[in-house]
Amino acid sequence: MHEKYDFVMEEGEKNPCEIQVYALSTCGFCKRGLDFLRKNNLKFKYIYVDKLESQQRMLIKRDLRDSFEERLGFPFVVIDGGDKVLVGFTEDKWKKAFLES
Repeated sequence: MHEKYDFVMEEGEKNPCEIQVYALSTCGFCKRGLDFLRKNNLKFKYIYVDKLESQQRMLIKRDLRDSFEERLGFPFVVIDGGDKVLVGFTEDKWKKAFLES
């Protein structure tokens, strides 16, 4: 999803699933989520939605809401191309999704 955008790739030794993170550069929960992924040496990619042009921001937000029928919050994590999503950062949920597979 959104392959035309420039996601930042983070290489990690663990790759339990495809992890795509939509974050805001000023969001404390987003920072904690990205730090969690790094600390646990997970491979993932992310994009700061608030750093995109206005039209791109609106399109991504609409796509995420429409595609997953979830409330839009950040970080918004798409797992394995959309098999599962996580909205917000709750460490227990992220541990279950990424470390207990």
